[in-house]
Parts: sequence; C-alpha cells; structure tokens
Amino acid sequence: MRLTQTREHLLESLQATLGAIEKRHTAPILENVLLRIQGNQSFWRGTDLELEIATHAPIMDGADGEITIPARKLADICKSLPPESIVNIEVQADKRARVSAGRSRFELATLPASEFPELEDIGDVHTLELPENTLKHLLEASSFAMANQDVRYYLNGLLLEVNPDGVRTVATDGHRLALCFHTADMPGVEQSRQLIMPRKGVLELSRLLRNDCQVPVQVQSSQNHLRVQLDNLRFTTKLVDGRYPDYRAAVPGGGQIQVDLDRKAFKDMLNRVAILSNEKFRGVRLSLSENSLKVEANNPEQEIATDELDVHYTGKDFSIGFNVTYLLDAVNHLEGQTLRMHCNAPESSVLLTDPDDDTVRNVIMPIRL
Repeated sequence: MRLTQTREHLLESLQATLGAIEKRHTAPILENVLLRIQGNQSFWRGTDLELEIATHAPIMDGADGEITIPARKLADICKSLPPESIVNIEVQADKRARVSAGRSRFELATLPASEFPELEDIGDVHTLELPENTLKHLLEASSFAMANQDVRYYLNGLLLEVNPDGVRTVATDGHRLALCFHTADMPGVEQSRQLIMPRKGVLELSRLLRNDCQVPVQVQSSQNHLRVQLDNLRFTTKLVDGRYPDYRAAVPGGGQIQVDLDRKAFKDMLNRVAILSNEKFRGVRLSLSENSLKVEANNPEQEIATDELDVHYTGKDFSIGFNVTYLLDAVNHLEGQTLRMHCNAPESSVLLTDPDDDTVRNVIMPIRL
C-alpha cells in the first residue's frame, strides 16, 4: 500500500478524524486511524466506539490497500514538515509504515485493518436538512449549559428536538438552561422527536461545522445514532439512552420586572466585579433601583468590588444573587447589542433574551448570598 499527497491535504484529512480518536485508550487500535487507498482516493476513519468520523480525499498517487496508523504521531509528523512538502506513506513487507518527505524519514508501527472496529449499522433513519451554519448556531447557542460528568447522565449532553414547525436545542446542568429554536417547515415530521446527543459528539460536530456555509446538510437519526453528512465527511455519534427532563417547565414565560441592558457594558462590568468574587462560589449581587443597576461582590478576605450601570427602570428596589460564571456564559451567548433581563422574585430563576431575537433563551437559577 502506498500514498503520495501534499502535507496540507494530508493534515486536513487527519485533523478531521482526530476528534473521534482518544489520546490514550485501553485498546491500542483505537489510537490509530484506518487508512484505505482505493483508486485515486484515500479514505480515513477514526472512532472511539461512541463517535466516528470518516472522510475521503483525492491523492496524487498511490497503490491500493488498507492499514491502521497511529493518528496523532502521523499528524505531529505532518505538522513538523515544511509547508508544501510532498509526503509519501508506504507500508513495507514487515507491516511498518514508512513516512518520507524530502530527506526526512519516519517508521511507524501499524496494526491490521481487519482489527479496526466497525460502527454498528444505524438502521432505519429519519432524515432532515438544515443549513450548515444554522445547525452550528443551534448547537453553540445552547451547548455551553451542558453538564459535565453529572450522575444524571442525560444532562451530560444536548437535547435535539425535531418538531413539525422547526428544530430546538436545549441544554441544562440543573443550575442554568439554554434553549435555541430554528423555525422552519419540516416535511415528513408529523410528531415531535427527541434525541440526546452526548457531550463529546456535540463539541466535535460544532468544531466540524462552518459558520459561513449555508448549504443544507443532511441529518439522519435512528433509535440509537445520529449521522451528519458534510461534503466528503461523515460524522456519526451514538445517542444517549434516557429521558430528558421537561425543560418547558423551567423556562419562565416572562418577568414582572424587565430591564434592557447594553450587553457589552454589562459583560465588562461583570468581568471587573468578578475579580473579587469568592473563588469557590463566584457569587455576585445585582441590585436594581431607580434608573440604576449595581453589581457587587466580596470574598473571605473582606475585599469588595462594586460597579454601576445606568438603566431605564422605575419599579421598586430589587436584589438577586448569581454565580457570575453562569451569568457571563449566558451573556456571551447572546449576540445582540441589547439584552433583556426578566425577573420575578429573588428566589426565582431569571430569563435573559435578546429583544430583537426571541429564538435564544437563557435561564439562570439565583443563589443565596
């Protein structure tokens, strides 16, 4: 088996599959990438048994065959070579892979392609199409609120809900919730379907999708898998088997108190005050009074930070506490110049929205200070 390709094209194929390959795995074969040469095409596939990324690309020259090669070592070798290098990979009689470019030579151990695991057939699928940048926005607008290593395993992922009138993504870790909705006519979708994507699958798919591409991508889902087809790349992830909590009950319809804030000024103020917040609880207090919002924080060393922002508010005085990290995450994942804060009571969750875009909603639970 032999392959000749430019360094840049080789790296592009390798880096696409690296996201599915574990750095250190109990099974050495899962640290390798499967490489198959057929005709004038190279086919690459990486998996960790939960996630699989496969891609293909034309090559300059080659001889048919297949083998598995250590993925990160091969990527590191390619990165270390000069730009525009022509890389030659050849599997020798002793089954070692010789990588050469110019006067550089490397020999890598390989494992047989027959040992590489196949992802099970995903079975009957439901298919929908979404513009690539829309799918990326749906994932990124809510994925920041996913739990990480929560015992409620279904929270360590993202809910993808397909309805006849559009697609919704929801993520929550129990302290905050993020929801994003894309309204579109969904032909063939007669009833709501809920899929829970695992955390790693969400982050990898977000990485692969492009912001500037509006070409529709095909999203296929079955009982246990979700597959996305992008140009010459195929992404497949297992789904989390579980029932997602009723997120609708956690999203307030609106607030008795509504205040519009300059998003950037509010974000900058939170960043300043957070410097002196308690490192463990990260608490800040927001206090509303006539035409003023005050943010304050203190810590066990008795250090205090306060800052104020002019706002249009004429109601009664109101005070509420938050984890500033959660609050900043929610503010950063709204895109408009203005954000609207909806409050009801100091012990009730707060809703943050963009007045000009009601498709994104971020909910944060308050904390006692």
